[in-house]
Amino acid sequence: MTGDLRSPAEKHLAGETEVEFQCGIAASDHIDPSEPEACPHEPETIELDEPAYVDENGRIHLSGRPVECPECGQPFEFEFNGVRVMFP
Repeated sequence: MTGDLRSPAEKHLAGETEVEFQCGIAASDHIDPSEPEACPHEPETIELDEPAYVDENGRIHLSGRPVECPECGQPFEFEFNGVRVMFP
């Protein structure tokens, strides 16, 4: 029996146009909600412009995604369908 060798992004994001989105800081269990750097952003469902896909280099493409958290403004780390994604 062979296991599923797809990445979490390929399993949970590829082909999706409607995804659950949350700020990576808010989704982190390493930051106490009472800390000043905590973010109150709750998960929300968003619609992408095109289906998400993973390219041949393993990069995740999420066309039309928010470019920053609507609560704290950070632009780098998010969760989409439970998959942690970091952007440069």
